[in-house]
Amino acid sequence: MVRTFRIFKVGEHGEVPGPEVYWMRDFDKWYKLYFYSFLIESEDGNVLVNTGLPDDVTMRNDFLAKWAKSDRCKFTYSEDEKIENGLRRLNIDVNDISHIIITPVQDYAIGRLNLFKKARIYFSKTGWYHDVVNPEPSPFLNRDIYLPKYIRDFLFEEAWDRIRLVENQEVVKGINVRWTGCHHRSSMLVQFTFNGKRFCISDAVFLLGNYEELIPIGIAEDIYECITAYKYMRSECDVVIPAYDPENVVRYNQYLA
Repeated sequence: MVRTFRIFKVGEHGEVPGPEVYWMRDFDKWYKLYFYSFLIESEDGNVLVNTGLPDDVTMRNDFLAKWAKSDRCKFTYSEDEKIENGLRRLNIDVNDISHIIITPVQDYAIGRLNLFKKARIYFSKTGWYHDVVNPEPSPFLNRDIYLPKYIRDFLFEEAWDRIRLVENQEVVKGINVRWTGCHHRSSMLVQFTFNGKRFCISDAVFLLGNYEELIPIGIAEDIYECITAYKYMRSECDVVIPAYDPENVVRYNQYLA
Protein backbone atom coordinates (compact mmCIF):
# COMPACT_ATOMS: atom_id res chain seq x y z
CA MET A 1 0.00 0.00 0.00
CA VAL A 2 1.30 3.45 -0.94
CA ARG A 3 0.81 5.99 1.85
CA THR A 4 2.11 9.21 0.30
CA PHE A 5 3.46 10.38 -3.05
CA ARG A 6 5.60 13.48 -3.66
CA ILE A 7 7.22 15.05 -6.72
CA PHE A 8 10.50 17.00 -6.60
CA LYS A 9 11.67 19.27 -9.40
CA VAL A 10 15.42 18.69 -9.45
CA GLY A 11 16.59 20.74 -12.42
CA GLU A 12 15.93 21.98 -15.93
CA HIS A 13 17.01 21.07 -19.44
CA GLY A 14 16.39 24.55 -20.80
CA GLU A 15 14.80 24.32 -24.24
CA VAL A 16 15.33 21.45 -26.67
CA PRO A 17 14.68 21.22 -30.42
CA GLY A 18 11.17 20.05 -31.30
CA PRO A 19 12.22 16.76 -32.96
CA GLU A 20 13.84 15.70 -29.66
CA VAL A 21 10.39 15.70 -28.05
CA TYR A 22 8.14 14.69 -30.96
CA TRP A 23 9.72 12.26 -33.39
CA MET A 24 10.32 13.87 -36.81
CA ARG A 25 8.07 16.83 -36.01
CA ASP A 26 8.22 20.49 -34.96
CA PHE A 27 11.59 21.29 -36.52
CA ASP A 28 10.83 24.99 -36.10
CA LYS A 29 10.00 24.78 -32.37
CA TRP A 30 11.81 24.51 -29.05
CA TYR A 31 10.33 22.87 -25.94
CA LYS A 32 11.23 23.35 -22.29
CA LEU A 33 11.91 20.25 -20.20
CA TYR A 34 12.29 19.77 -16.43
CA PHE A 35 13.89 16.97 -14.42
CA TYR A 36 12.10 15.29 -11.50
CA SER A 37 12.57 12.81 -8.69
CA PHE A 38 9.62 11.02 -7.10
CA LEU A 39 9.16 9.87 -3.51
CA ILE A 40 6.75 7.03 -2.76
CA GLU A 41 6.16 6.03 0.85
CA SER A 42 5.26 2.35 0.96
CA GLU A 43 4.82 -0.27 3.67
CA ASP A 44 8.41 -1.32 2.93
CA GLY A 45 9.87 2.16 3.43
CA ASN A 46 10.64 5.28 1.42
CA VAL A 47 11.14 4.62 -2.30
CA LEU A 48 12.88 7.29 -4.39
CA VAL A 49 12.70 7.25 -8.18
CA ASN A 50 15.86 8.92 -9.52
CA THR A 51 18.26 11.19 -7.66
CA GLY A 52 18.79 14.28 -9.79
CA LEU A 53 21.71 15.95 -11.52
CA PRO A 54 25.43 15.79 -10.66
CA ASP A 55 27.12 18.79 -9.08
CA ASP A 56 29.21 19.30 -12.21
CA VAL A 57 27.25 19.41 -15.48
CA THR A 58 30.05 21.02 -17.52
CA MET A 59 30.79 17.98 -19.68
CA ARG A 60 27.10 17.43 -20.40
CA ASN A 61 26.55 21.07 -21.31
CA ASP A 62 29.62 21.18 -23.56
CA PHE A 63 28.20 18.20 -25.42
CA LEU A 64 24.74 19.78 -25.67
CA ALA A 65 26.12 23.08 -26.98
CA LYS A 66 27.95 21.30 -29.78
CA TRP A 67 25.04 18.99 -30.54
CA ALA A 68 22.33 21.66 -30.64
CA LYS A 69 24.63 24.44 -31.86
CA SER A 70 23.05 26.55 -29.14
CA ASP A 71 23.23 27.03 -25.38
CA ARG A 72 19.44 26.95 -25.11
CA CYS A 73 19.28 23.35 -23.91
CA LYS A 74 21.88 23.32 -21.13
CA PHE A 75 21.34 21.55 -17.80
CA THR A 76 20.79 23.80 -14.78
CA TYR A 77 19.68 23.39 -11.18
CA SER A 78 19.44 25.45 -8.00
CA GLU A 79 20.59 24.55 -4.51
CA ASP A 80 16.96 24.13 -3.47
CA GLU A 81 16.49 21.61 -6.28
CA LYS A 82 19.19 19.23 -5.06
CA ILE A 83 17.33 16.14 -3.94
CA GLU A 84 18.94 16.06 -0.50
CA ASN A 85 17.62 19.58 0.14
CA GLY A 86 14.18 18.68 -1.16
CA LEU A 87 14.02 15.70 1.15
CA ARG A 88 15.23 17.82 4.05
CA ARG A 89 12.24 20.13 3.58
CA LEU A 90 10.09 17.09 4.39
CA ASN A 91 12.30 16.23 7.39
CA ILE A 92 13.66 13.20 5.53
CA ASP A 93 17.37 12.39 5.58
CA VAL A 94 19.07 10.63 2.69
CA ASN A 95 19.61 7.68 5.04
CA ASP A 96 15.83 7.43 5.49
CA ILE A 97 15.52 6.31 1.85
CA SER A 98 15.41 2.52 1.81
CA HIS A 99 14.90 1.88 -1.93
CA ILE A 100 15.96 3.74 -5.09
CA ILE A 101 14.69 2.97 -8.59
CA ILE A 102 16.85 4.29 -11.42
CA THR A 103 15.24 4.95 -14.78
CA PRO A 104 17.06 5.56 -17.02
CA VAL A 105 20.80 5.25 -16.36
CA GLN A 106 21.65 8.85 -17.23
CA ASP A 107 23.44 11.59 -15.31
CA TYR A 108 20.20 13.50 -14.64
CA ALA A 109 18.69 10.41 -12.93
CA ILE A 110 21.75 8.95 -11.25
CA GLY A 111 23.80 12.07 -10.51
CA ARG A 112 23.37 12.13 -6.71
CA LEU A 113 23.07 8.40 -6.10
CA ASN A 114 26.33 8.40 -4.13
CA LEU A 115 24.63 10.35 -1.31
CA PHE A 116 22.43 7.39 -0.44
CA LYS A 117 24.43 5.03 1.75
CA LYS A 118 21.75 2.59 2.91
CA ALA A 119 19.21 2.19 0.12
CA ARG A 120 18.82 -0.83 -2.13
CA ILE A 121 19.24 0.30 -5.72
CA TYR A 122 17.12 -1.14 -8.51
CA PHE A 123 18.19 -1.20 -12.16
CA SER A 124 16.66 -2.79 -15.22
CA LYS A 125 18.36 -6.10 -16.02
CA THR A 126 18.41 -5.20 -19.68
CA GLY A 127 19.65 -1.69 -18.98
CA TRP A 128 22.37 -2.88 -16.60
CA TYR A 129 24.05 -4.72 -19.45
CA HIS A 130 23.56 -2.16 -22.19
CA ASP A 131 24.04 1.06 -20.21
CA VAL A 132 26.36 0.05 -17.37
CA VAL A 133 28.60 -2.97 -17.98
CA ASN A 134 28.59 -3.36 -21.78
CA PRO A 135 32.30 -3.15 -22.70
CA GLU A 136 31.57 -1.67 -26.13
CA PRO A 137 31.54 2.12 -26.49
CA SER A 138 28.07 3.64 -26.34
CA PRO A 139 26.83 4.54 -29.84
CA PHE A 140 24.90 7.49 -28.43
CA LEU A 141 26.89 9.27 -25.72
CA ASN A 142 30.23 9.28 -23.93
CA ARG A 143 29.86 7.03 -20.87
CA ASP A 144 31.64 9.61 -18.72
CA ILE A 145 28.73 11.97 -19.39
CA TYR A 146 25.75 9.72 -18.77
CA LEU A 147 27.39 7.54 -16.10
CA PRO A 148 30.05 9.66 -14.36
CA LYS A 149 33.14 7.91 -13.05
CA TYR A 150 32.39 8.77 -9.41
CA ILE A 151 29.03 7.01 -9.78
CA ARG A 152 30.69 3.98 -11.40
CA ASP A 153 33.15 3.84 -8.51
CA PHE A 154 30.29 4.12 -6.01
CA LEU A 155 28.30 1.33 -7.66
CA PHE A 156 31.11 -1.15 -8.09
CA GLU A 157 32.83 -0.56 -4.77
CA GLU A 158 30.62 0.94 -2.06
CA ALA A 159 27.10 -0.02 -3.16
CA TRP A 160 27.75 -3.35 -4.88
CA ASP A 161 25.85 -5.52 -2.39
CA ARG A 162 22.83 -3.21 -2.46
CA ILE A 163 22.21 -3.43 -6.21
CA ARG A 164 19.19 -5.39 -7.45
CA LEU A 165 18.47 -6.12 -11.12
CA VAL A 166 14.76 -6.23 -11.90
CA GLU A 167 12.38 -6.52 -14.81
CA ASN A 168 8.57 -6.55 -15.01
CA GLN A 169 7.97 -7.22 -11.33
CA GLU A 170 7.04 -5.84 -7.93
CA VAL A 171 10.18 -4.34 -6.42
CA VAL A 172 8.68 -3.42 -3.04
CA LYS A 173 5.16 -4.01 -1.81
CA GLY A 174 2.72 -2.07 -3.97
CA ILE A 175 5.30 -0.69 -6.42
CA ASN A 176 5.98 -2.38 -9.75
CA VAL A 177 8.37 -1.74 -12.60
CA ARG A 178 7.95 -2.65 -16.25
CA TRP A 179 10.72 -2.44 -18.82
CA THR A 180 9.76 -0.09 -21.64
CA GLY A 181 12.92 0.62 -23.54
CA CYS A 182 11.94 3.42 -25.94
CA HIS A 183 14.12 6.19 -24.51
CA HIS A 184 17.04 4.07 -23.29
CA ARG A 185 17.76 0.38 -22.72
CA SER A 186 17.55 1.12 -18.97
CA SER A 187 14.14 2.82 -19.12
CA MET A 188 11.42 1.38 -16.91
CA LEU A 189 7.85 2.42 -16.12
CA VAL A 190 7.13 2.74 -12.39
CA GLN A 191 3.57 1.78 -11.45
CA PHE A 192 1.65 1.96 -8.16
CA THR A 193 -1.85 2.55 -6.82
CA PHE A 194 -2.46 5.64 -4.72
CA ASN A 195 -5.77 7.10 -3.55
CA GLY A 196 -7.62 4.52 -5.62
CA LYS A 197 -5.89 5.42 -8.91
CA ARG A 198 -3.22 3.60 -10.88
CA PHE A 199 -0.23 5.93 -11.29
CA CYS A 200 2.48 5.44 -13.91
CA ILE A 201 5.76 7.38 -14.18
CA SER A 202 7.55 6.96 -17.50
CA ASP A 203 10.49 8.46 -19.39
CA ALA A 204 9.00 7.02 -22.58
CA VAL A 205 6.81 10.12 -22.29
CA PHE A 206 8.65 13.48 -22.31
CA LEU A 207 5.50 15.61 -22.56
CA LEU A 208 1.95 14.40 -22.06
CA GLY A 209 1.34 14.92 -25.78
CA ASN A 210 3.57 11.94 -26.56
CA TYR A 211 1.16 9.69 -24.71
CA GLU A 212 -2.09 11.40 -25.65
CA GLU A 213 -1.32 11.60 -29.37
CA LEU A 214 0.77 8.40 -29.62
CA ILE A 215 3.77 10.35 -30.95
CA PRO A 216 7.11 8.73 -30.05
CA ILE A 217 9.74 10.82 -28.34
CA GLY A 218 12.51 12.04 -30.62
CA ILE A 219 15.39 10.79 -28.47
CA ALA A 220 14.25 7.19 -28.78
CA GLU A 221 16.38 4.11 -29.22
CA ASP A 222 13.29 2.29 -30.55
CA ILE A 223 10.13 4.18 -31.54
CA TYR A 224 8.08 0.98 -31.69
CA GLU A 225 8.83 0.36 -28.02
CA CYS A 226 7.45 3.86 -27.35
CA ILE A 227 4.14 3.03 -29.02
CA THR A 228 3.95 -0.27 -27.14
CA ALA A 229 4.53 1.60 -23.86
CA TYR A 230 1.80 4.14 -24.64
CA LYS A 231 -0.70 1.41 -25.45
CA TYR A 232 0.14 -0.39 -22.21
CA MET A 233 -0.36 2.82 -20.22
CA ARG A 234 -3.73 3.43 -21.87
CA SER A 235 -4.97 0.11 -20.55
CA GLU A 236 -3.19 -0.04 -17.19
CA CYS A 237 -2.74 3.53 -15.93
CA ASP A 238 -5.25 6.08 -14.69
CA VAL A 239 -2.65 8.82 -14.15
CA VAL A 240 0.38 9.12 -16.44
CA ILE A 241 3.23 11.35 -15.23
CA PRO A 242 5.69 12.28 -18.00
CA ALA A 243 9.26 12.22 -16.77
CA TYR A 244 10.22 15.69 -18.05
CA ASP A 245 7.03 17.72 -18.57
CA PRO A 246 7.19 21.28 -17.11
CA GLU A 247 3.41 21.13 -16.78
CA ASN A 248 3.84 18.51 -14.04
CA VAL A 249 4.33 21.37 -11.57
CA VAL A 250 0.84 22.64 -12.44
CA ARG A 251 -0.94 19.41 -13.39
CA TYR A 252 0.18 17.57 -10.25
CA ASN A 253 0.67 20.55 -7.97
CA GLN A 254 -0.92 18.75 -5.00
CA TYR A 255 1.98 16.28 -4.98
CA LEU A 256 4.83 18.79 -5.27
CA ALA A 257 7.35 18.74 -2.43
